[in-house]
Amino acid sequence: MKLDHLIEKIQQLSGNYYAEDRLQILQKKIENFLRKNNLSIDEIFLNEERTSLFIDNVLVNKTSFFRHYQQLEEFRELYLKPLVDKKEFRILSAGCSTGKEVYTLAMMAMETGSLPERKLFEGMDLSRFALSVARKGIYSRRTLDQIPKEYRKYISIDGEYLYISEKIKKLTEFTRGNILDSKAFPENHYDVIFCRNVFIYFNPEYINYVLYNFRKALKKDGVLVVSPVEFLSPEDHKLFRPEKIKQYTFYRRVG
Repeated sequence: MKLDHLIEKIQQLSGNYYAEDRLQILQKKIENFLRKNNLSIDEIFLNEERTSLFIDNVLVNKTSFFRHYQQLEEFRELYLKPLVDKKEFRILSAGCSTGKEVYTLAMMAMETGSLPERKLFEGMDLSRFALSVARKGIYSRRTLDQIPKEYRKYISIDGEYLYISEKIKKLTEFTRGNILDSKAFPENHYDVIFCRNVFIYFNPEYINYVLYNFRKALKKDGVLVVSPVEFLSPEDHKLFRPEKIKQYTFYRRVG
């Protein structure tokens, strides 16, 4: 298998699109993986375990606590508080990586009002390694600076590690799934889907696949949250209507 075919295969599996300026980084990741595991390109996809390990090595797993904090604060005021008041809701972080966004949302909801002890916050990702980190809820102490002081009551510090409290972990669950796969999404299941800083790695065709899956998975009038630097195209507004009440644009499911 040639490199261009391998890149196409990665895109099919993960949705990640590699433009010219990212190809060199991808090639280095591939070469490092092959050298470390003493494999050829043709041996990568011989079994599911090896394929999963390969995808873990090439996917971008960047995340942080309280990322785009001002956007989160606006979301909390406009959308999260009404949901917490109802106590009947479910929020998905799609492409959750190591789970920091999921725990962020759970902490914000807990701070907004009392919550029932149910799995209200779900993270979905393709990377087995990232999900294993997320389920443990243990991170480097260096990430403490990402967490505003008023939320630090939901964590503990021991040595070089930061631990998410059991109270918060009980509200969360993490599942392996591909956001390109419609079978990964139950119908009319979520009140809100977060998918931030993911579409910047996808081409328009793959974004369209994902948006159809999200529309299916959201309840009527459900809300899609993308990052402040991502915007849906006018063609996508038949699926999600832009809603800008204050500073940031959120997207409301159509129909």
